[in-house]
Amino acid sequence: MPISATPALSAVVGPSLSDFVDIRRVPPGSTGVRAGRGSFVSQCGRNQNRHRNSDNHIVAPGVTNGAHHVHDYVGNRTTNGFSTDQSLAAGGTTCRFGDKSAYFWPVIRLRPDLLQEQRDQQNQNRNQQNNNQQQNQDQQNQNNQQQQNQDQQNQQNQDQQQQQGQDQGQQQQQQQPQDQQQPQDQQQQNLNQDQQNQQNQQQDPQQNPQDQQGQQQNQQALSAQNANQRRSPGNNNQGNNNQGNNQGNNQGNNPQPSQTPSQQPTEPAQPPPPRPGEDGSELGGAADGNIGTIVTPRSVTLQFRGNPASRVVAMPRFLRLITGDAKAGTNGGANARAQWSCTGFTNRFTTQYPLCPRGSLVVRQLDFPSCWDGQNTDSANHRTHVVFPGQNGACPAGTRAVPQLRMTLTYSVPTGPSFAVDAFPEQLHNPVTDHADFHNVMSNQLMNFVVQCINRGQRC
Repeated sequence: MPISATPALSAVVGPSLSDFVDIRRVPPGSTGVRAGRGSFVSQCGRNQNRHRNSDNHIVAPGVTNGAHHVHDYVGNRTTNGFSTDQSLAAGGTTCRFGDKSAYFWPVIRLRPDLLQEQRDQQNQNRNQQNNNQQQNQDQQNQNNQQQQNQDQQNQQNQDQQQQQGQDQGQQQQQQQPQDQQQPQDQQQQNLNQDQQNQQNQQQDPQQNPQDQQGQQQNQQALSAQNANQRRSPGNNNQGNNNQGNNQGNNQGNNPQPSQTPSQQPTEPAQPPPPRPGEDGSELGGAADGNIGTIVTPRSVTLQFRGNPASRVVAMPRFLRLITGDAKAGTNGGANARAQWSCTGFTNRFTTQYPLCPRGSLVVRQLDFPSCWDGQNTDSANHRTHVVFPGQNGACPAGTRAVPQLRMTLTYSVPTGPSFAVDAFPEQLHNPVTDHADFHNVMSNQLMNFVVQCINRGQRC
């Protein structure tokens, strides 16, 4: 089949089909940051009110479309690129217990073009496989025909040799009687010849006048025939003329086939794929390569967890946290924290997009750092003031454990490579770029309640 010269849309804006993996092929392993027994869940909904924008007031404050991709927001109802501690403290919230914190993450979009690309690739693979099978079958048929022809030739040679042997035997059998008969035939022939000579001698005097008369009659007949031919010179040419006419008529009755330019076969035109920018007009959307329909999460769980090595202390109000690296596709994986899975398979996580079995939901697990330097609510790179604990869960020296936030988001999407996370254009929707942000605006009273639940090992 002809291959279109136009590249697939995923090659322009990403992701590629290789960014997806069947979750059943992912081995069980780490399930994220270790935690203690107690926890507190802030119930803030799943953004049913569609509070979304492409800003990020933590990383790009005071800038519209600073993220170049769209975020889902829950909690504070006023969060945008110009939010401050004061504006958030004055805003409303979607959370229970008056939690005015801002929780946000990049949206997921449906990408039917990826499913179509997969179908096209599968069809191309099937066609290639069929072509290979047909070529193998044709070669096998050719080999069989050659072998059959060789067998027939061998059989003909064998039959010919056998026939020659039979003919030689018959000739030898026939030759022996002939050799015996030759002396007798020669004697009889000589006797007959003598008798004939005697008869000719007796008939010669009578034969000569008759021979002369016959020769004269033959000469007269020949002269008459030549005279007739001279009187009819056109008869010999008539056949030639008829033959030429017949040839001309035959040529006129058998015209040669011809094709006009409009009858020449042409390849069917391939429709161009949709261009980035045709699927929406929102800031951070199609114009930035983020195409497709946004999917609202099926569930959002915001859980604050304890530390397995020590008690936790309260977060300071207005503490700002980020997890993951929105530019990990080009920066490398040093700060990447992407964790993808499927419901029913949360003992295994991957940095690729998961392909979930039918009936299973896509899972995004976003673990935040929880070892605070005890002084700052932010830092220049938005990371060094709060870092991640070690593999054993203990915080580094000089830091104190605070409640560790884990966001767990689930999505219902079509089976197969059907979705992608919003991202900066140059990241090509690489799943490793998954990230999230948190701005703590809990009241001191609520934060103390959270700490108490965790340190007592309760689930609140």
